[in-house]
Amino acid sequence: MNKDNFNRSIDNINVPVEKLKAREKTAIFQAKKKRKVGRTTKQSILVACGLCISLLGSGFVSTGMAEALSNIPLIGPIYKDFRDIASDKIEHDQLTTVIDKQDSKNGLTMTVKEAAYDGSRLIVTVVYTGEKELSMEEEIVGFNYITINGQPVKPAIGSTGQDDINSKTIIEHHQFTFSNYNEYGEEIEIAVHGEDLFGYEGKLKVSFPLKKIKGDVFEYYPEVTTKTVDEVYTLTADKVTFSPLSTRIDLTIDYPTEMDENDSWPWFDFSVVDDNVHVYDKLKLQAGMAVGNYGHHMVLTLPPMDTIPKSFTLKPSHTNNEGFSEEIKELELVVPINKSK
Repeated sequence: MNKDNFNRSIDNINVPVEKLKAREKTAIFQAKKKRKVGRTTKQSILVACGLCISLLGSGFVSTGMAEALSNIPLIGPIYKDFRDIASDKIEHDQLTTVIDKQDSKNGLTMTVKEAAYDGSRLIVTVVYTGEKELSMEEEIVGFNYITINGQPVKPAIGSTGQDDINSKTIIEHHQFTFSNYNEYGEEIEIAVHGEDLFGYEGKLKVSFPLKKIKGDVFEYYPEVTTKTVDEVYTLTADKVTFSPLSTRIDLTIDYPTEMDENDSWPWFDFSVVDDNVHVYDKLKLQAGMAVGNYGHHMVLTLPPMDTIPKSFTLKPSHTNNEGFSEEIKELELVVPINKSK
């Protein structure tokens, strides 16, 4: 995508910028986070869009959705408004688990409504209600986070989106793609933590167990590789996993050792095309790096699929010196879906 087209695509997306400015945690990507330099995670929605063209967690709730929330205990349809990559599947197959646990402090109540976990991704939906009005433009900005088995989540991809349903109700959507499939096992202990949120003082915590969604999981190990002519970059498709909440492609990217040393390792953007010429990019594709791997382990997340394609074609690109997106034809890679274990 060239610069003009990219700018037009941003202009066409209905994103309330003031709401995004009100909280720093609208989109959190584990992009180029490295232990030795402690690089700050990218948090701007526009930066995140520039990296992945995904706008994770940037959806906002319609009037109809607000009415639905007031009338039913389940909020599965919310995922379309938050543009979750699995929204259609979540709603059609009712994949979420009802939690409805809450904690209150000084007039603010935090209720975990529902959650879903499939070994590759975790989704948690939270509703905040206050005795007085809630504000996403606090003078003193509070913070919240999620832990799994008592430890903060360090995902390959993650985001948090918020919107106000009315003056006293805010809904929040968390989603994570883990660095490795099934790294947490069949059942996990989740805790949602909050402190000094929306103008209220005090700490909140809701914890609950969550089992993996029952459903078929298919794993394929194509182990196909391509490299640039000068052999500077090598791209290998290690594994493709089809699970209830996503289609996941794990990649290895090899590059010269000195790029580790001077912190110049590459970030490639991707589009993916299946054998039926369905294109996955922008809001249909998320991308991130496994933590602590210096960009060697990249994760692509596509929507979940009922029908497994025969192949994917990966089309990597990068931003050139002039700031334009440029395809890397040498690294284009056909990934057959036929070698399972």
